[in-house]
Amino acid sequence: MSLRVIFCLLLVLGFSWYAYRNWFVSLCASVVLMAFVKHPDMPRTVAGIPGFNMWNILIANVLIAWWLRRRQEVAPAETPRAFKIAVFLYFAVIFISFLRFFITPTEYYNATRKEIFLDFFVDSFRFLIPAFLLYEGTNSRERVRIALGSLVLLYFLLAVQVVRYVGIHPDFSGSELSGRAARIIEKNVGYDRVDMSMMLSGASWAALAFSNLMERWWLKWGVRGAAFVILFGQAMTGGRMGYVTWGVIGLALCVLKWRKLLPLIPLAAVIVVMFVPSVAQRMLAGFGGQKGGILVQEDESEITSGRSVVWPVVIAQIKKSPLIGYGRQGMTTTGTAAYVHDVLEDSFPHPHEAYLEMLLDAGIIGLACVLPIYLLCLKRSTGLFLDRTDIYYETAGAVGMALLLALLIASFGAQTLYPREGVVGMWAALGVALRLSVERQRQWEMGDDDNEFAEVTVETDGMPYVDSGRETMAGV
Repeated sequence: MSLRVIFCLLLVLGFSWYAYRNWFVSLCASVVLMAFVKHPDMPRTVAGIPGFNMWNILIANVLIAWWLRRRQEVAPAETPRAFKIAVFLYFAVIFISFLRFFITPTEYYNATRKEIFLDFFVDSFRFLIPAFLLYEGTNSRERVRIALGSLVLLYFLLAVQVVRYVGIHPDFSGSELSGRAARIIEKNVGYDRVDMSMMLSGASWAALAFSNLMERWWLKWGVRGAAFVILFGQAMTGGRMGYVTWGVIGLALCVLKWRKLLPLIPLAAVIVVMFVPSVAQRMLAGFGGQKGGILVQEDESEITSGRSVVWPVVIAQIKKSPLIGYGRQGMTTTGTAAYVHDVLEDSFPHPHEAYLEMLLDAGIIGLACVLPIYLLCLKRSTGLFLDRTDIYYETAGAVGMALLLALLIASFGAQTLYPREGVVGMWAALGVALRLSVERQRQWEMGDDDNEFAEVTVETDGMPYVDSGRETMAGV
């Protein structure tokens, strides 16, 4: 066992113990830990027990601590009925898709039933636990800062790992950058290169938004520096869809509210390309042009990284069962992945398009049941972002909006709409944003137009604590 693993284990044990004094801080520590859960050095199991790993140990202690102290917390206002329905539909699709897969995995899938249960049922729900607990526990300004700060730290640590392992090589071509990133990021960080590009594409904008909560100038610019590191790390992934996603997110945020930052988008792109010219080459790969005086034709397969070959096959399979699909992992269980591998001589175990994947797994009905939760979260986050009465509303909304748009836009080229490790940070941000949105709505219903902070009494570590109003959200 390496020293890094021992150090990480000590941190997990320390925060597991501390959870019974302050479960919220330990919860945020579990979010930060997602930066390392897929690292090759991180043990997948402890004592050989399936599912018994460091992250699960920490989140289990956080859950127990929260359960023991939940009556001492300031509970959120009534959750909107529409959101409850959307959550129910989302969970229903996840469960039914899993159940169909579990009952009939077909001869194309070789995993055991136990592995299917752990990977496609347990994981689908455990990665949503931080979001639920953040919604329950984010009841003060201090906790908003801690929660959003932990998210920025998560993505900053991921970006640092990418820059460290991939390295800066100005002489690389676009294809060399892509190939090197694909090998090194998954081997040394654990996440897939395409997933990492998506995760970091919204994170730099989230960090920029979080800097507005910093009162001291050196902290503010320190966080903005971290935002640039995240952007640089995202550029090093070589993910073209991630590049496009970063630009679209920035354009959306700037057009809606941050209009003074519009010049930042081309400026940041120019700075990154100056340091790593291969980023521009990677972005334009397949679009033709001239090479050595010879006119090069556009290559549709290279532009889409082979997706233009596999998508027609996936769509043809969807048409055979358009309403209900085939259950989880439909790409594999229907033999589509095997056909692509054997006949088209390409490896595509995933449709590389999240919406097509959901249509293949759950059909039109399933996709229609899944989309409402994403659209409601986007609506709530955008509403907070556009609010001009409180910087905390704007910041939480911008963070949630940036990370959610990253998934929704990048899903046109890859990703999945099922919960997994790569979206824990996104769901955590949405948990915070939804809590603030619900409290803001209750404030409106109470007629508190001045957005003042009332004096309340809460319980902290078993002792009553009277808050002067500066650290407790309005209306709570």
